[in-house]
Amino acid sequence: MRKSNVVYFFIITVCLLVSFSEVYAQGYPPRGDKKVRENMFVLRTLRMTQALDLTEAQTAVIFPELNRAEKEKARLQADLAREIRELRRLVNNKKVEDRELEDQVAKIVDLREKIRSRESEFEKFLFTQLTSAQKARYIIFDIDFNRGMMERMGRARQSGKENK
Repeated sequence: MRKSNVVYFFIITVCLLVSFSEVYAQGYPPRGDKKVRENMFVLRTLRMTQALDLTEAQTAVIFPELNRAEKEKARLQADLAREIRELRRLVNNKKVEDRELEDQVAKIVDLREKIRSRESEFEKFLFTQLTSAQKARYIIFDIDFNRGMMERMGRARQSGKENK
């Protein structure tokens, strides 16, 4: 491993230890998956660092904002999970008023928009720090990484069903 990769890994680890919190959720997965979220964050950050070939200076500027964005998204996603649980409760309640459902749906739509907005805000910040080539590589990296994770999660679910 190159010295710069070791430095990147160290910086990522320190940032995670200092600032990472909250469980990823949208009503699922179970609470024990906090470690999964952290591991996915570390994996994504390492792969992004490699794919974009970030300099140490870029890493020092980008990672604190990335951590803040992830922390805020985790909080919003925890709020979203709570609101989705409440919506499920309301839907199962036969005597619920339409107004209550509308209010709950509005809360969920607002939280989802805040999550998208935070992601967009981070990407705008990130693009101010990257070269044109790095921006192009980031777009490809983001698509490939997300698709790859979805495929892996699908295979894991399938193998979990086969083992039951």
